[in-house]
Amino acid sequence: MEAEDILTATHKLEESGMTRSQSEAIAKTIITAVEPLATKADLQATKANLESSIDSLKEQMATKADLESAIKSLKIWLLIILLGMHGSLLAVAVGIALTLFPFGVGG
Repeated sequence: MEAEDILTATHKLEESGMTRSQSEAIAKTIITAVEPLATKADLQATKANLESSIDSLKEQMATKADLESAIKSLKIWLLIILLGMHGSLLAVAVGIALTLFPFGVGG
């Protein structure tokens, strides 16, 4: 409630027959009760802040397609790593086998 509104309300109370002290006491009571309440401007600012925060979160969130693509890429890399490990193990096994059972030519 703005000062001008309070002054107008006080004058109206006086015009209705209340004394100045009574009308001022009522006005002060109303101010005290209304002061902590959010104004329309407060609510609009809060709404704007929330909308901005939501937009920011949406930009940061990955879509389902993004996640599926990332999972597919990880699976491919895992397969490549496992095949590489398998190939390395196979090479070691062949090396051991050749050492234990030499296949010499002409021997």
